[in-house]
Amino acid sequence: MKQFDLLQTPLHDVNLIEASAGTGKTFTLAGLYLRLILEHQLNVDQILVVTYTRAATQELRDRLRKKLSDERKLIISEQSGRTQDLKRLDLAIQSFDEAAIYTIHSFCQQVLKDFAFESGSPFEMDLIGDDRELLLAVTDDFWRKNVVQSDSEFSAYLLAKKQTPETLLQSIRSLVAKPYLQIQDLPEVDVESVTEALNNAFWNASQNWQKESEQITAFLLGGGLSKTSYKPEKVDILLQLLAFIFNESACPSAWDELLDLATLEKAETSLKKGAELPELRFWSAMDTLKQRYQDLENVRAMQLQQLRLQLLAFIREQLPQQKMQQQVQSYDDLLINLSQALQGPQGEWLVTRLREQFKAALIDEFQDTDPVQYDNFRRVFAASGLPVFFVGDPKQAIYSFRGADIFTYLKAKQDAVATYTLGKNWRSHISLVAAVNRLFMQTAAPFIYEQIPFVEVDASRNGEPALQVDEGEQAALQFSYVESDKPLNIEAMRQTAVEVTTNEIARLLNLAAQNKARLFDEDTKLTRPLTGGDIAVLVPSHAQAELIQQALRRRGINSVQQGRENVFASKQAADLSCLMLALAQPDHHQRLSTVLAGPLFQYSADDLYAIQQDELRWNALMDQLQLLQQRWQQSGFMAMFRALLQHDNGLQRLLEQADGERQLTNYLHLAELIQAESARQNNHIESVNQWFARQQEASATEDETAQLRLESDAALVKIMTIHSSKGLEYPIVFCPFNWTARSFKNKTDIVEFHDPNNQHQPSVALAEPLLSEAQIVAEQEQQAESLRLLYVALTRARERCVIVWGNVRDVQKSALYQLLHGENSEGMREDLQRLSASSDGTISMTDYQPQAPVIYQVAQSETTGYQARSFNGEIHKPWRIGSFSLLSRGHVSEQPDYDAESVTVEIEVVIQRNSKDRFGFERGRQAGNFLHKCLENIEFDSADATQINQTVTRLLPQFGLDLQWTEVVTNWLLAVLQTPLSAESGIRLCDLPASQRINEMAFYFPVAGLNMTALKTALQQTDKDSIWQKLAADLHFHELTGFMKGFIDLVFEHDGRFYVADYKSNHLGSESSQYQDEALQNAMLSHGYPLQYLIYSLALHRHLKQRLPDYDPEVHFGGVYYLFLRGMQPEWSQTGVFYDRLDRILLEAVDQLMAGVR
Repeated sequence: MKQFDLLQTPLHDVNLIEASAGTGKTFTLAGLYLRLILEHQLNVDQILVVTYTRAATQELRDRLRKKLSDERKLIISEQSGRTQDLKRLDLAIQSFDEAAIYTIHSFCQQVLKDFAFESGSPFEMDLIGDDRELLLAVTDDFWRKNVVQSDSEFSAYLLAKKQTPETLLQSIRSLVAKPYLQIQDLPEVDVESVTEALNNAFWNASQNWQKESEQITAFLLGGGLSKTSYKPEKVDILLQLLAFIFNESACPSAWDELLDLATLEKAETSLKKGAELPELRFWSAMDTLKQRYQDLENVRAMQLQQLRLQLLAFIREQLPQQKMQQQVQSYDDLLINLSQALQGPQGEWLVTRLREQFKAALIDEFQDTDPVQYDNFRRVFAASGLPVFFVGDPKQAIYSFRGADIFTYLKAKQDAVATYTLGKNWRSHISLVAAVNRLFMQTAAPFIYEQIPFVEVDASRNGEPALQVDEGEQAALQFSYVESDKPLNIEAMRQTAVEVTTNEIARLLNLAAQNKARLFDEDTKLTRPLTGGDIAVLVPSHAQAELIQQALRRRGINSVQQGRENVFASKQAADLSCLMLALAQPDHHQRLSTVLAGPLFQYSADDLYAIQQDELRWNALMDQLQLLQQRWQQSGFMAMFRALLQHDNGLQRLLEQADGERQLTNYLHLAELIQAESARQNNHIESVNQWFARQQEASATEDETAQLRLESDAALVKIMTIHSSKGLEYPIVFCPFNWTARSFKNKTDIVEFHDPNNQHQPSVALAEPLLSEAQIVAEQEQQAESLRLLYVALTRARERCVIVWGNVRDVQKSALYQLLHGENSEGMREDLQRLSASSDGTISMTDYQPQAPVIYQVAQSETTGYQARSFNGEIHKPWRIGSFSLLSRGHVSEQPDYDAESVTVEIEVVIQRNSKDRFGFERGRQAGNFLHKCLENIEFDSADATQINQTVTRLLPQFGLDLQWTEVVTNWLLAVLQTPLSAESGIRLCDLPASQRINEMAFYFPVAGLNMTALKTALQQTDKDSIWQKLAADLHFHELTGFMKGFIDLVFEHDGRFYVADYKSNHLGSESSQYQDEALQNAMLSHGYPLQYLIYSLALHRHLKQRLPDYDPEVHFGGVYYLFLRGMQPEWSQTGVFYDRLDRILLEAVDQLMAGVR
């Protein structure tokens, strides 16, 4: 490979650049981007830039924009003669929002959308992160068609193998989105002939048993066999078993291992010295029978493999159809659909259009490609002559578990017209670069495959270290060696590695507190004390991260975990699952106990037992749970959960725990996800619980929305998996667990591998002998990836890398062992000493010495503590959409006013209302919503008790209310409809046909400069004892310009007049007198309802002015009814009915105010 020259490399054809860690990959891409704009005079929308994650896309976008901006500044300040270049840069910067910078998936999505007709794709398809539920649905369909109806013996075999639709799907899940796989053909099996042979062998063995059973029994009991295998009690059971099975007409469904004692092979190898085996046909008959059982097992296993392949074919056929019907697609679908479009009838036309659209392409992180991705790029750009640069590093190809394929990268490298390498490391100190070079150059093929060489890189930095530590070892690459004559067990080594790592971190931070550990900051050009944020600990798994974090916590050091783990797999997800199950059944004692014992309530066993013995306290807790359930149903999960955290200092209790911040982050993250699903499910608790359980089961899948969030971005020690660390860098990196070996991930019945005999074609082995051969190849591939993972870990460090090493069980299987101790190893310690001695001081080895925990001594900060001033003023926007809620209570939005009673659901003991009548009916917004919805759905003039009952029965569960209220509410609403609204006219709601009323009439009308002073003045012009005088005294709002918005419960016409009616479910008391005269007026004023009906009346007034040619408010405007439903009963006359009719002067005065006329 040639060294890449950013300024001289030709900009044409397909090129591949291998960029080792820290060699300026992004800088190179930015330079190429700039050249394409200036030299090829391309616009930003003509240069396709692709990378593999959203975060990387945003970072690349920022870097490219900065490169253009820096070049423009350079021209203006130093190179004023480049006028054409300046124009090109100005255009590029101004139009940079149109830059074609995509993730690989968003690129495919954009092409499919832009060329929907040609690609055969729908115009609108929702993108789903996880298609597991669809896959399960298709698998269930397959199971019903192919397994349920299969023969009973095969069904029994599947049952014995614990096969379910889920396990069957899991076995082939990784194959579904890989249409390029070469899958091994399976031979046809003849179950009938194998079964017949088994039956014959059983009949033969049975016949011989009948003839020779006495001799067999005598020999087995005679002591001629080793009692190690033939213990007397086992022999007794064996004889009983033989007598039992050979007394049956049909052979058993499976071979019992105890029957091995009756075979010729076992008996001959267990004979005592001098003993002879009787020459009986039975022994060989049993050998034959065992073999026939094995034959049947092999056939059944082959049937299972065939079933898996049938499922794979079924999914590949049915899943796209299901997705098309539901108008959804997954990330894998985007790649496959584009591939199919490029290969389809319009493929050549599509390629031509894409080449016209994109005149160049820069593909980042190309080592993470796969066959489908590369084939798409190859079809579009190969042999086009257009400048295409694939940039990646095969040494950092570590994402095979996501489908990345290193052999596809190597094929692309072979296909490229030119290949280059970046030879200078700009990140790490010269000593660390030399140490990594020395380590990986110990062997000719450090990454196993010759096509992935380790190319030595130079360091661009000088010898001056940015890290200065006054005490201790100074080498850039440090090994802490744990000496042991015999291999340590894994647990002992794990604890030692944690101790070494966390003690050294504490030591460094203690030195930093004394200004003895310092770091030169490139940004500020100043030297500062080392902080926890400068240190990263890289681990293979999340479980190991937990160990490190706990040990740091014991030493007084705060840390933060970073990674791609799924929040549904966390302990907090299990806690919330228990909570939601309890909320589904608040009277379930065991579920409540589980929640109370958890971290959200933290009751001890003694406390819990004491409460359970106290019926009053226990019932109070159940009432709390009932209130939480209602809060969820009324306001959503998040509102309920935040109320729970605020109750009884729950939030403070949680944060007081050692990992409280991590727990709270997970809880709130989960609460957001649950809230979103709860809103989709209309707060139906059972449906949300089922969804949550499915998410927990699928927590192994990758979904960006469910990835663990960072609990803090403070300067804390970072702990992360090596996979998560890729692309990051830290001054100091610790690798405590590089002695561990990755276990082989593939099951023995299905193995994915790259066939070395077929140009490394991605393949799948299902049966012997290929299965065993594939297993060896797959293990080698995994070992190669482990070596690449090691390279990623070691190259995250800028100044220092610390490794814990030692003689531990299975260490020889680890990647680092392959580098340090080859075939000519002199011993682990000796190899390390030799490496250190030959490294010119860049590598060191120190012997581990047991040490007590080093406690971090927090330095006293000399920085002045600042606190933000409190802002007590108000900021209002003159132009806005106003409403009654805004003018009366400052609420920004207006919703249908279903119950103006101010309802705050507090978590406290509920006083049970025993009266099963309208006064005892549920209160609050949800109850108000329910009553309004009933009145909206009832035909007033034709409704009878039966029709009302049907409506009530249907709506009660929708609002989370008990069906026991059905009869009460039915009779109540019937009474409301029949109550006369006026003593004079006798009009009732039941007298109003649908043609004379409008439910929930929404309105908007313009408002120009309405202010509080002017409205007060208008109201004060009314009679001194009117309700408007009292309202004026309580008015307070900012000036409003914009629109007034609202919803009127009911507008109706009677005898040529039009009325406003509003339903109120407020509970004013349990006596009819509390819904009359002064009590009603007090309720109206306390809630500001006169202002509400003033706005409603004005809305109707303006509406009628537009609709009635001869409109006169004195003639046509009938007034306002406020119907307090709990007080309405025909026998009580107008109880519960508030009526008012605005006079013309006030109505027109307010109308003028709203119009801006003073």
